[in-house]
This record gives sequence, C-alpha cells and structure tokens, in this order.
Amino acid sequence: MSRRTGVFAEHSHRLRRVYRERGADEARTERRWGACVETHDGRGHVTHRFADGADLFADRTRPVGARVAQRARGLADRPLFAPDDAADKVLRDLARDGTELTLGVMHQHVAAGDDAWVTVDERLWCTVEVGARAADGTHGTEVVPWPVDGDAAEGAERVGAAVAALRSRLALPLADTVPEGCDLVLDPGRAGAFFHELVGHPMEADVVASGTSYLGRRADLPVAPGWLTVVDGGGRAARGLRSAVDDEGTACRDAVLIDGGRVGEPMTDLATAGLLGTAPTGHGRRLDYRHPAIPRMTHTAALVGDAPGGTGVGDAPGGIGPAGAGRRWPVPRGEWIAPLDLQLQVMNIATGAFVFRSYTPLHHRPDGTVRRLPPLDLRGDGLTVLAGLAPVTTRAVEYGRATKGCGKLGQFPLVVTFANAGVRIPSGLVGVREARDG
Repeated sequence: MSRRTGVFAEHSHRLRRVYRERGADEARTERRWGACVETHDGRGHVTHRFADGADLFADRTRPVGARVAQRARGLADRPLFAPDDAADKVLRDLARDGTELTLGVMHQHVAAGDDAWVTVDERLWCTVEVGARAADGTHGTEVVPWPVDGDAAEGAERVGAAVAALRSRLALPLADTVPEGCDLVLDPGRAGAFFHELVGHPMEADVVASGTSYLGRRADLPVAPGWLTVVDGGGRAARGLRSAVDDEGTACRDAVLIDGGRVGEPMTDLATAGLLGTAPTGHGRRLDYRHPAIPRMTHTAALVGDAPGGTGVGDAPGGIGPAGAGRRWPVPRGEWIAPLDLQLQVMNIATGAFVFRSYTPLHHRPDGTVRRLPPLDLRGDGLTVLAGLAPVTTRAVEYGRATKGCGKLGQFPLVVTFANAGVRIPSGLVGVREARDG
C-alpha cells in the first residue's frame, strides 16, 4: 500500500438506561463529536491525529478536500436516536417483581475515507437486557432487540416474552449435584462469545502477523469438521450491528475465518493488509475518533453445514431469531448440559487454552425434566474442542448487547454482535466443574 491520508469523523452517542421496580431508574449518555486524520506510510506505520468537534478541518497543516470537510461537518446536524415517552412507559411497566431492564443504544453517524472523498454511514443498534434473580440468588439474563422505528407495542411484546422466559427458567428447581460425563449443547444464539474468543480474536490480522495466534500459524489446515464455517462482516447481521464501511472507509465484506473446517483468512484493516500483502476486509474499527483503527470483529457468525446465508431473523428471548428452525441433528440421548450466560474467564491466544463460565447452566435429564445447575467453569483447548464439535441445527440466531462489547487493547467497550447455529461438545472434550472463585 502506498502512502495514504485517511479521515474519520463521527457524531455519536451511547445510551444506557436502567429501569427498576418503583421507578429507581438510572441513565447515562456518552456523546462523541470529532474527527481524526491518519497517515499510512505504506509499511504498516500509522500516524494518528484527532480533534474534538470540527477543529481538525480548520487545521491547514493537515489539509483535506473541501468536500470531505463539508460532509464531515454535516454529521453534527444528523439526529441521534433516543427512546420516546411510550418506550419509557412500556419499560417502567415491565420492571416489576424484581425484574430489572437495561436499555442500551449505540448510534453513530460517521464519515470515513481519505483526504479526497469520504463515505457517510450510519450504525444504529438498540437492545433491552432483562435481569432477574431466583429465590436462591442465581442471576439470569435475556436480551432482545428494541425496535428503533418507534413501535413501542412491538417492543413490549419482545421484552414481555423475554421476561416470561427468564422467570420460567429461574423457577426451575436447583439440582443437588453437578452431573458427570454430560455433553454440552450450545444452543443457537447462546454461544456467540464462545466463537468470538475461540476463533475471532486469533484471526484478527495484528494477532496473526505477530505470530502469536494458535490458528494463524495453521493457515489452510483443517482444524474443525467440514460442516463448520465461521465468518465475520459488518454487512452480515440481520438485526445485529451493521455497517457499510469500516472506520477507515473500506467497504465491509465477510472474512471467512474458518472455511469448511479449514483455517481461512484473517480480518484486516489497511495497515495489516499492507503488512500481509492482502486486500483489506473492512475490519478497521476504533472505539471513537480519538483512537487509531485496529482490526477487530463486527458481527461473528458460526454456521453449520450449507448455511452461509442462514443468519437467523425473527424474535426469540435470548436471541434475535427463533431457535429450533432449520435442519436439526439429534441432540444427545440421555442427559446433557446447556451452558447459558457464557462469559470468558481466561483465553490464551497462543495455545488456544480457555476457561469460560456459565452462570445459568441447565441440566437436561433422561426423563425429559430440566434442572438448574450452579455456575460452572468450562476448561478446555481450542483445537481439541473445534475438532470434536458436532452439529445440532443449521439455523443461526443473532445475539448481543448494546451496553457491552469487546475490550481488545484496552479499547472498551467496542460494540460487537454474534450469531451461532446449535453445536454440541461431546463429553470429555471440556473439563466441567462447579465455579469456586478464590
């Protein structure tokens, strides 16, 4: 890549509003309006300068085209989404009997490109997280998208269904012991963070270029069954995070990270694409204009079989599409564990070793009944688990939270979304034990 001057401007906000019983609400808004200019020297080195507001475009020491400055300044006039009074009433009415609702909004107007031309893009995503506790203190969550077209009735239906699903789950009896020798079933829309960590970060180009990725050094080699494909792209999500261009103005496209079981291509921004001698995939992202762009995920989808276009659409508590649609393989006979509310504890990108915690695992028993289990830690090795996966359903369900995100290199939280089809981890591939901090 030859020397290039890049421009990024944004007018954005992040909104977090908590609704509790008896009106004990909280609200926090973070607004951004500013721009940056980055100079690429063609050898992977980047110089980054930023300024608040439109000050950067008055600085003649780093001139940009008049049309670029005009389009960037125009972002300040673009409105930012906020829930109306009808949405407030719906959410306050549903926050009862100990249920807590957290509304999250991420809305960006951006202009990204070079010193001669920028593309204007809009990213808008809104979710409601439902939280509640069981009688024994177990905390569980469900997340659904909130309609940004102002349809409060549709939002009430989605959130109401999520509240009912969560209360039903937390009302299940608690098992006396943790069963041994059970398969783990990662339900559609319930394991996005699993593939985000296990496949996504190791396939970001700066990690690959550093030589520290356990997947990057296995390029083109099989590491998973041929039915597994994992892709990431800003234009892929049906109701998750979408963007036409990345934060450097590169058109977003799918990067195929695992291609039919084989290690595929890394996600690149302009600098790492130049280092690797490839075309950028449109994964240059930044927390805001004050930060340089680095290669990061946007919407990561783990797909089963011939389902590259099968990202789930629709509405279901815990996801953004109906689990259970599409072709299904048999779930394990006897008993298995569904590890819900998965969160990463430890991940070694160089070796693939990991520890995830499931805060609300469910034990499906041979007689068809279901019991809640205490929080469980899942310890394993990425290569072993990827190679041993079995399919459950082709339908991939979307998932994510507008209030949370990824914390790579201290840029936290950058909003990301996920999708995954149903997969099974046969017993013995992952160590399962009751979580005991300390």
